[in-house]
Amino acid sequence: MLSLVLLVGCAGSAANHEELGDAAYMQGDFSTALGEYHAATLTRNTARVWDKLAVSALKLGELRDAADGFSKVADLDPTRKVEAARGLEMVARAADRAGNEAGLRESVADLRRLAPERVNSRYTIALVKGGSLEPAEAAGIGPLALAAASDASSVDQMLVQYGAALQRTTDCADAMDPFQTALRRSRDATIRARAIEGLGSCGVQLGLEALLVDHPDVASGWFQQVLAVDSTSDRGRRALVGLGDARVRQGDLLGATIAYQDAMRPGSADTITALAGERLQHLGASAATADSR
Repeated sequence: MLSLVLLVGCAGSAANHEELGDAAYMQGDFSTALGEYHAATLTRNTARVWDKLAVSALKLGELRDAADGFSKVADLDPTRKVEAARGLEMVARAADRAGNEAGLRESVADLRRLAPERVNSRYTIALVKGGSLEPAEAAGIGPLALAAASDASSVDQMLVQYGAALQRTTDCADAMDPFQTALRRSRDATIRARAIEGLGSCGVQLGLEALLVDHPDVASGWFQQVLAVDSTSDRGRRALVGLGDARVRQGDLLGATIAYQDAMRPGSADTITALAGERLQHLGASAATADSR
C-alpha cells in the first residue's frame, strides 16, 4: 500500500511540472520555469510543452535549448511548422547578436531543415567565418555563403574558408580552385597568406599522391602550381623535391638536378635539404654507374 501511495504521489508531482513551469514563467522566474518544463517533457512529450520550454530558454539566452525546443515543436506537431520556424529565426537573431556560434549553428541547421527559405544569408556567412562548423558542414554551406557575400572582401574571406573546409574533408583537388581564386582576387596580406598556405599544402599532397600511383606528369603539374606562388617556404621546397622526383621519372635528369639544388638551403641541415641531398647523391651514383658501362 505504501508503494502505491508513493507511486501515485510521484506521478502527480510529475504531472504538475508543466503547471509549476507556467506559474514560474508568469512570475518572471524563467530559470525555474525552464527546469520545470524540462521535467515535464519526461512525461508530457508534447509540442505545447516544448514550445513553452523554448520560449523560456530564449528569455534566458539558453539558445541551444531554445533551438532544440522549437525544432521539437515542428517534429511533434507539423501543423505548427511555421510557428516553429519563426521561433528559430528569433533564436538565430539572438545568437548572431550575442556572438553565440553554438546557438547560431543549431538554429540555422534546424531552419535549413524546416524552412530553408527563411535562412538569412548573414547567418550563413557568420557561421562559415566563425570556423566552428564541422568540415563537411562548412564545405556543404560554403557555396551558399559565397553566393550571399555582399562585398569583395567577404567573398575573398569566404573563398579561403571554403577552400580550408574542403581541405579538412581531404578534398584537396576541389580546394585548389577557391584558394587560387582568392589569391588572384585579393590584395589583403592575411587572405593571401592563408590562400598560399592552403594551396601549398594541398598542392604538395596531390603531387605526392600522383607520384604514388606513377603519374609524374600529373604530379609535376601540382608541384608547379605550388611553386608559382611559393618556392622558398618549407612547403615550396618540398614541392621542388617532388618536382625533381617527377622529372626523374620523366627522364629529365637535368631538370631533376636543378629542382633538387633549388630545394637545398645552403648552410642548413634541415630535413628537406637532407632529402634533396640524398636525391642528388643517388642521381650522381646512377650517372657514374651508367658512365662505367
